[in-house]
Amino acid sequence: MARTPLADDLIAIYKEALDASHAGKAVEARLQVSSGAIRAGRRAIALDRVERVGIVSVGKAAPAMAEAVPDAIKEKMTFGLIVTKEGYGRGVEGFEIREAGHPIPTRDSVRATDEVVELVSELGEEDLLLVLISGGASALLTSPVSDIGLNDTIDLTHLMLRSGMDIGSMNMVRAHLSRVKGGRLAVSAAPASVLTLALSDVQDDKLPAIGGGPTVADPSRYRDAISALKKVQIWDDAPESVREYLEAGNRGEIPESPKPGDPRLSRAFAAVVGGPRTLLRAAARVARTMGLRVRCATKRVEGPVEELVEKYMARAGSMVRSGTGREVFVAVGEPTVRIEDPAVGDGGGGRSQHLSLLMAKAMAGDEHMAFLAAGTDGTDGPTNAAGGIVDGHSVNALQAAGIDVDRALETYQSYDALGAADLRLETGPTDTNVTDLHLLAVEGKTTARKKK
Repeated sequence: MARTPLADDLIAIYKEALDASHAGKAVEARLQVSSGAIRAGRRAIALDRVERVGIVSVGKAAPAMAEAVPDAIKEKMTFGLIVTKEGYGRGVEGFEIREAGHPIPTRDSVRATDEVVELVSELGEEDLLLVLISGGASALLTSPVSDIGLNDTIDLTHLMLRSGMDIGSMNMVRAHLSRVKGGRLAVSAAPASVLTLALSDVQDDKLPAIGGGPTVADPSRYRDAISALKKVQIWDDAPESVREYLEAGNRGEIPESPKPGDPRLSRAFAAVVGGPRTLLRAAARVARTMGLRVRCATKRVEGPVEELVEKYMARAGSMVRSGTGREVFVAVGEPTVRIEDPAVGDGGGGRSQHLSLLMAKAMAGDEHMAFLAAGTDGTDGPTNAAGGIVDGHSVNALQAAGIDVDRALETYQSYDALGAADLRLETGPTDTNVTDLHLLAVEGKTTARKKK
């Protein structure tokens, strides 16, 4: 399908913003060795006092983050382990690769996590554990408590994904059902020092929510996990083992996860090296260099995609009427898609593709609009597509390809629908993961008049 110039511009902005958000660049900027010390933000660790270094890199950007570790640190490395999504692994000198399941954990996830725990448990007081975390770590780093097990963890994960629960709440629930999340991995590594660098893909860059916070204190409690499941109305459907375990924890029968001030975390330090704000600023900067006027969202987008479409179309109308020429609205975040009945359709798309298809329908026939929604990790939901790119001509293209747009939306089959009309964005592994990027572009009345 021939795209409008506006749509082509959005693809160019997306690709350059991805490059600016590269996980390796983020690590290089924040992790350095100078004057005989490892420096990460305000933290400095004398390198000559470190006997051994263990490095664990987990997430969809894990290879890029591991590759960026300074050689002076790698020279003391006693083990290096990368845990990443199936198909995302690539060779990094000195590191072993373990691929595991995402967004649904698998037996490989458990095996890799158990290996991580075994390795870090062997570190001593003079050693350093360097943990590199990026999006996807919450599923990849999975070791459920024995009372629950993997099968019930998988069932719960499916429920949370279909419910439209936000990632912060999902990871808070996971932190109370895991042997490694909620600060427990750092406890396993004690008395070694622990330095964690995280590439954020969550609201407000909160460390406990990134990958379930395996090396940082967990401020939430069992009652918060119960409330989160009840809020999205899946408590009664959750596996019995999950409900019994959380209720027992709420009664004080099971110890809470490590909290702020826990002495077991006294030698653990963590910092965010990049995230959604990096992506937002990069996209805005690129758009300006291309001659577009830029407006940026003041907060991360969230909530149901259907409500977001209404907001975006209202903003697009205002932008067109303003008559300011070519203009783009830039936003980042992770809206939700709630699948009320899994039997109707599930797995044929992701939030960015579903949102793109909804926007295609909403802007049908308007040649002065284009929209892009895409994840920065190259994966949207359980698919190999990053997202979608649509404009005012997309519905016609979909219909010409034999697609019933309404039916595709009703059955959540946005992946096949967008693919039929060449409206999918496919990048493969991107070496980053800093939430989704949304770009809404218009040509105002001034530009439209000049073209006549």
